[in-house]
Amino acid sequence: MSEANTDVARRGGIPRLLWGMIVHPRATLETLNERGGPTWWVPALLAALMIVLPIIVGTPIRTRETREAMLAAQEQFGEQQDEEMSAEEQAQMEQAMSVAASPLITAVFPAVGGVVVRGLSWLAWAGALYLAGMALGGRSTFGQMFRMVVWTWLPYALRGLIQTIYIVTSGQIIANPGLSGFARGQQTVEEMVAAPPSPGQTLLAALLSKMDLYLIWNLILLVIGVTVITHLPRRKAIVATLGVWVLMTALGLAPSLIGSLFTQQVSGF
Repeated sequence: MSEANTDVARRGGIPRLLWGMIVHPRATLETLNERGGPTWWVPALLAALMIVLPIIVGTPIRTRETREAMLAAQEQFGEQQDEEMSAEEQAQMEQAMSVAASPLITAVFPAVGGVVVRGLSWLAWAGALYLAGMALGGRSTFGQMFRMVVWTWLPYALRGLIQTIYIVTSGQIIANPGLSGFARGQQTVEEMVAAPPSPGQTLLAALLSKMDLYLIWNLILLVIGVTVITHLPRRKAIVATLGVWVLMTALGLAPSLIGSLFTQQVSGF
């Protein structure tokens, strides 16, 4: 065991660091910055696990809803054509339904994609905060910033655990995360197929879906972490953190906007 890890163990080890991020985040981040060593893999592993778990437990529900959506689309297509589908068209629809509801589409791709996107987002956040800190007169290294970013994502790991418990106990997936329910109410699958949301509504819902207590907690930890890592005053740390958050949020909304525009084009045919 390295000297850094030995020092962490003497202070209570990984469990104490995890608990410290909740009750004493500044002192814990200072300890991690000075003597934490390569312990960032622990919150990284927890984050990956809590991305995968809600997807896995929600796969049967998501598969059922996908089949319902495909059946609704099939009925709508038949009504628009004012005729019954041929045997060949029905076979093609059944094949498309099987592919869309396969575990590869409903579980494997979302889980792997979620973990990969999370890793890339950590790198992007660390790089942006590093540059912002340097621009504001701070002193740090990219490695320090990356480790801090990974540790400050623990609130989202807790959110993943709570979501998993909710899905298992309720038998329902979370349709409107965060505050997105204010942008779009509860809709049946048939209603969503018949009247897809507008790009503006989709964009607003995607933005509000990111708004919750875990976001606030994460931003607070990031401000503390930037202050500890770069030795910037709190005001400058807040400016750097919020500026990067605005940038990352804008980039994160782009796929939702593109997907909504594509859906509108398809539904228009």
